Amino acid sequence: MRSIAVFLLLSAGVLHAQKVQYRFKFEKNDVIIVDKYQDIRVTQGGDVKSREEKNRIVLTVSETGANGALMQGVFNTYSRSPKLVGQFRRDRDFVSKFVFQTDGQNIVSDEYIMPNLRGLPTFPDAELAPGDKWKLPALETMDFDSGKIKIPLEVNYQLVGETELPEESQIKRKADEIDYKYAFRKVVSDPRSPFHTIVGVSSDRLWFDREQGIPLFDTNRLIYTFYLRDGNILRMAYRIDSWWKKTKRATDEERKQIVTDTGKDIASNPNVAVRETNEGVVLDLNSILFDTDSARLTPQASRDLDVIAQILKKYPDREIRISGHTDSTGRPAHNQTLSEQRAKSVVQELTGAKGLDSKRFSYRGYGETRPVAPNTSAEGRAKNRRVEVLIVTE
Repeated sequence: MRSIAVFLLLSAGVLHAQKVQYRFKFEKNDVIIVDKYQDIRVTQGGDVKSREEKNRIVLTVSETGANGALMQGVFNTYSRSPKLVGQFRRDRDFVSKFVFQTDGQNIVSDEYIMPNLRGLPTFPDAELAPGDKWKLPALETMDFDSGKIKIPLEVNYQLVGETELPEESQIKRKADEIDYKYAFRKVVSDPRSPFHTIVGVSSDRLWFDREQGIPLFDTNRLIYTFYLRDGNILRMAYRIDSWWKKTKRATDEERKQIVTDTGKDIASNPNVAVRETNEGVVLDLNSILFDTDSARLTPQASRDLDVIAQILKKYPDREIRISGHTDSTGRPAHNQTLSEQRAKSVVQELTGAKGLDSKRFSYRGYGETRPVAPNTSAEGRAKNRRVEVLIVTE
């Protein structure tokens, strides 16, 4: 009996230590979505500021090969400052096209800014078992007005093995945990750069789904210190959490179905219209939302947002982007500010009085730059004083 028990224990140990190869897996028309949340603390001198950022990365696989895939997509950035105050404002959109190799390395042309962290994680050619360690290169790029700074990284990895994802991931399951760290000291030789030295340390825990061939979640802590040529020191401490998802590109039929279903919901409301775009489905609030030079919602606008809120509740996992627009009355700079205030007013109404989850929302103002009617009549100007609600399907 004892020999049988020993055999079973040894067999279990052999199975537990079985080595496997880790690779990213991509097929044509796969859509990789990465949602990042960044909690940032900025220190310069005695001044300490807080900031939050959200990044949404949407990449479509346009071609595949033996060693990887050609990705095309956009990196959207959103921010609010100080932390936990107000709504997220949509900042910038970065278009990119690059090769994502199955081992994790990224091949990116210098014309693209994103991804700025490249090759994290990267897997070795060898098969791995829990406890195995490896070391591979990666690259960080930083784009400033003075030029691009490239920082080679040497990253130390360890495969921990199958563990429960942390509570903050809100994913109740186990996956393969991979921990990695790097540190660097970069001397900047370009005299045009405001920095003479950049020092960084980073520590990351990542959970990888071998069946899907993508990470599920990773949580990163990093501190970058910038030594300026004028003698000042800028320190930035980050906590970055990232959620990955693989899906298929939304078909024309799926988007049209959302448009059809939404059209039925707004059939009795002449102030709301729906249309399809490449990014998703747009709800146009065609009523007079705002009086001239005002960001305060009219009573009619608040009633129309009741309709919008009920529609958005049907798509609880979708990102919602609010864009504000003005007529051409007044100065362009003033109109730009006013359009942002109008978009923000709608977000506040939907996430406050209407009770929708604020994490889904961001806003951006476009001023008078995107009219839908001529500004030569009162009727046309009223149509241009509007807000668009985008349900993102890509």
